[in-house]
Amino acid sequence: MIFVYILIILLAVIWLYLFLLYPGKSRKERMRVFTQYYIAHRGLFDNDTPAPENTRRAFRKAAGADFGIELDVQLTRDNQVIVIHDYDLNRTSGINQKVSDCTFKMFQEYRIFSSNEQVPGFSEVLSLINGTVPLIVELKSKSVSDAKLCERVSQCLDTYNGPFCIESFSPLIVNWFRVHRPEYLRGFLSTDYFKDRACSTPLPSSLRASIVLSIQKFILTNCLMNFLIRPDFIAYNIHYKNQLSYRICTGLFGIVKAGWTIKNEEELQTAKSSFDVIIFDSFLP
Repeated sequence: MIFVYILIILLAVIWLYLFLLYPGKSRKERMRVFTQYYIAHRGLFDNDTPAPENTRRAFRKAAGADFGIELDVQLTRDNQVIVIHDYDLNRTSGINQKVSDCTFKMFQEYRIFSSNEQVPGFSEVLSLINGTVPLIVELKSKSVSDAKLCERVSQCLDTYNGPFCIESFSPLIVNWFRVHRPEYLRGFLSTDYFKDRACSTPLPSSLRASIVLSIQKFILTNCLMNFLIRPDFIAYNIHYKNQLSYRICTGLFGIVKAGWTIKNEEELQTAKSSFDVIIFDSFLP
């Protein structure tokens, strides 16, 4: 009898796990256009040239070479949507300023790396691309649920004529679009938070906070918010493509697989057999 109880509990746990992992009905046909292009991460850039990352020139180069484009968006202090990856200007402009503390006008005074490029406004970039190539928009925020950013980005995209999708590391940001813009294609960005040093956060000294952070890492690594956000694709770090939940989600449920970020020809050849959407930088595929 104990064996029966154990079996029932085990089956219930497996059912719950698969329920949490299930991404919902596929919209693969609409995602097909993204599989037909290599996607240039932050544009076709080289930070040592006049076309550094997330700049107008890098986007022109990518579109001119017939590559899709991935870019990052954030809000300025005066709630303007700009295209920039980092949360501060230390790396890109050598300025000790947080993005959230700067107005849009202030960004016009700064230059990106050694170029003459400025941090562009999102609307301007949309006009520049003008639907010529597919566009992946990553929403970046230190808040797990940034409704203002979501609203401002959607206002820009509502009138955009061209293939695009949104993605975020935050499930709650992705869920905002499921609720408020269900017609938008949406994706969840993830990695193995226990192994990926670039995305890892050191455990705090408090035992309670450490447990909470470990649970968060477990949920995000294993894509266990899929039941809520219903993503059209999972964008996963290529170095952790064998992570169990990711493999089950993409293999059993057949969700579209996007790989980030391919940085050389060897990784490209490996990624072609593992991912539907290829996001690259640092070389020409």
